[in-house]
Amino acid sequence: MTDNEISSISDLLRILTELGEPAEGHSRFFRGQGNAEWDILPGIYRNQKLVENEDKIIKEALLNCPDDFSPADTLLEKLVKLQHYGYPTRLLDLTANALVGLYFACSNLEHHDKDGQLIILDIPNENVKYDDSDKVSLLSAIALQNNSFDVKKALNDSFKSMVINGKFHVNRINSALEGMSDFIDKNLESVKEFTKDLDLDSKKIIEEKKDELMKQIKLEVFNNQTDIVNLLGTIRQDKPSFDSRVLFEDLANVLCVKVKLNNNRISRQQGSFLIVGIDNSKLLPARIPNAWQRKHNGSKIIVKADSKTKILKELKAFGISKQILFPELESQASEIIAQYSK
Repeated sequence: MTDNEISSISDLLRILTELGEPAEGHSRFFRGQGNAEWDILPGIYRNQKLVENEDKIIKEALLNCPDDFSPADTLLEKLVKLQHYGYPTRLLDLTANALVGLYFACSNLEHHDKDGQLIILDIPNENVKYDDSDKVSLLSAIALQNNSFDVKKALNDSFKSMVINGKFHVNRINSALEGMSDFIDKNLESVKEFTKDLDLDSKKIIEEKKDELMKQIKLEVFNNQTDIVNLLGTIRQDKPSFDSRVLFEDLANVLCVKVKLNNNRISRQQGSFLIVGIDNSKLLPARIPNAWQRKHNGSKIIVKADSKTKILKELKAFGISKQILFPELESQASEIIAQYSK
């Protein structure tokens, strides 16, 4: 056995000790996967047909099971509920508990004969959000866009629009700058005195203002593209208070979301989620940064197939079992029946 392999809980403790604490400004999360060959990929991206029809899958679920969703539920809460019931979404389950992560690396019966993997993610705190974050609302809303949603196309179209309407935008900038220049000319002495005290250059201020206006116009034109207008409509339908403009780089985010613990399963599993944005096209997922993943001596942390049963028994002694982690009635049945049928 190599030193990056787990055959018991003691191996997990050894690896965690050797890795040490996450760097300052980072939070640690775990994910167990039953097959070490699997990519770290949300369910919706594991099948091309699924991601092509992501919006339809969600709308059909909401249409056919209205009693399972509250009108007050945010889109993120709807995605969490769909994930709970086995729907493929753009969410990835995480846990703050290493033992829970290890359980999920061992518990998939279909892949019990395969080596599993324990994934350790040290995520920068600026990428860890609460469920009311505007950036989380933005990524959630991508799920309801159709499969032609494409950021690169929106950027190209906005560039074309700026070229076509270049004279209009130049006039807007010049008009604003003329207003500043007029103010400076009329108040020249006081402006000089003000800028002298602050060690500022009035010409530099005007140039910076010009750059700022150009950025504002680029953002405005991008947000007027059809795909982005539709995206904003989805966000505001879900969150009327959202009045931010969409930055194209935010659509490529991967965020860790801390959700309300108003679901027994999430609470017991100490669960959080990664929500994954897009890589230009909606059909391509944003990449989870390699720098987040902690490896042991540069290698994946492998959970040995022939040790999975033994590890599950050890975990049960620590209070980690299907019966504890899945408190719903339908999930309790197999555990209770097995307990009294031997």
